[in-house]
Amino acid sequence: MENRTYKPDEERLSQLFKTLDTHKDGYITFEELKTYLSHSGQRFTRDEINNLIKRGDVRSKDGVLDYREFIDLMVSHEREMWEHFVKLDKDGSGQISHSELSQYFRIQHVDIPDSKIKELIARIDKDKNLLISWDEFREFNQFRAKFEITARHYFGDSYSDGLVNIPEKKQELSEKKKFGFTEKLVCGGVAGVVSRTATAPLDRIKVLLQVQGQQKVLGAAEELGVGQLCRAMVNEGVLTMWRGNGISCLKIFPENALRFLVFELLCESDMMKLSQNDLVNKLLSGGLTGITVQSLMYPVELTKIRVMTAQTSLGILGTVRSISQENGKKFGITNFYKGMSPALMGVLPFASLQLGLSKAGTELYSEWNKVGNPGFWPLLSISSTATLVAMGCTYPLQLTKCRMQAYTGPESQRPTPRTLFSKIWTESGVKGFYRGFSANALKAVPASSIGWVVFTKTQKLYETYFGS
Repeated sequence: MENRTYKPDEERLSQLFKTLDTHKDGYITFEELKTYLSHSGQRFTRDEINNLIKRGDVRSKDGVLDYREFIDLMVSHEREMWEHFVKLDKDGSGQISHSELSQYFRIQHVDIPDSKIKELIARIDKDKNLLISWDEFREFNQFRAKFEITARHYFGDSYSDGLVNIPEKKQELSEKKKFGFTEKLVCGGVAGVVSRTATAPLDRIKVLLQVQGQQKVLGAAEELGVGQLCRAMVNEGVLTMWRGNGISCLKIFPENALRFLVFELLCESDMMKLSQNDLVNKLLSGGLTGITVQSLMYPVELTKIRVMTAQTSLGILGTVRSISQENGKKFGITNFYKGMSPALMGVLPFASLQLGLSKAGTELYSEWNKVGNPGFWPLLSISSTATLVAMGCTYPLQLTKCRMQAYTGPESQRPTPRTLFSKIWTESGVKGFYRGFSANALKAVPASSIGWVVFTKTQKLYETYFGS
């Protein structure tokens, strides 16, 4: 924003005066101002409205505002607002960003939760680009008798005059219409199911490539390449390419919901602000999220692997029964946690990098390009890059976990992570640790793309059918 000087817009103020003067008598009364404010969703006390009129009623002292008094009052008030807007707009872009608001309150030594700042932006931001323009800032504050930028001014007494308080009925209505956190969880789960189903053949190829160095797959006596695996699955029947997809969907829906829920809660928690570097905090939150979700979902993951690698299909319930009865146990709960240690070792850095880099990259892109919500391709590029980086760094651990999960032999001969690492290194070297990586990587990009498209579509459908 090149011009940093306030220029009064008397034409706009004149139109506002006409809107307020509902009696068309050339004056704005207490009742007219009260009616306008209530219809705009803002609640002011009687004293606040009277103080506003007294501030402008400096010539006639008759308790109402004539045209000139109103224009002078608003010009003076907007000039004061403009000075504060410029103070908040550090980069001179003409828009106030989330980071600029956060920085301002930090300078004031006031600890405002990230969620509260997002709520404030949502209240002011009319065009939903997650940035506050001068017009939005002015409209939101234009009828305050006294303007000041403080935490109390914006967030009310809990942060030590609550600015524009929305009436309770209107607030309930806005919360109904809002596409909230719960809805995002549901739509995220749906998106996960659709993207997983669309990429199920690649997912099964990935798993078969990972385990075939340890056991025979699809009845073949030797190791098969990607093309050979595809032909073998087609020969079994096209639908076998989706074997294990049912258990995958049962796993991915709650897993996506949990991952999103836990990660957002951790990012907003003061407990996770362990470093001055925000990226480090995001990486830590991502890692803890991964461990939490993996611990809860591991039995489902193990069952999925067994279903996908089985020589004969037992179905989900049959596979669960088979796992529970291994090693002579009637129902061995511990059987469902075989291979847990390498899984946790792998998921900690993977989730840390994938979630942390995705969130940090999205926020960084928004800051650099002065946009509140990055478009489809930027978000796809950011999430895909973060996923590929995370996969490249943690794939050897993922491979080891998969082989431990697929093992069905005697418990006394079950390989440990150390013996598996040694065997893979001896047989294939570094290349062996990345068996199936290409199929996994090829699956990651379309899965991210499909998941994002489905998420945005389900969000729009929700707002269309349930948002009113």
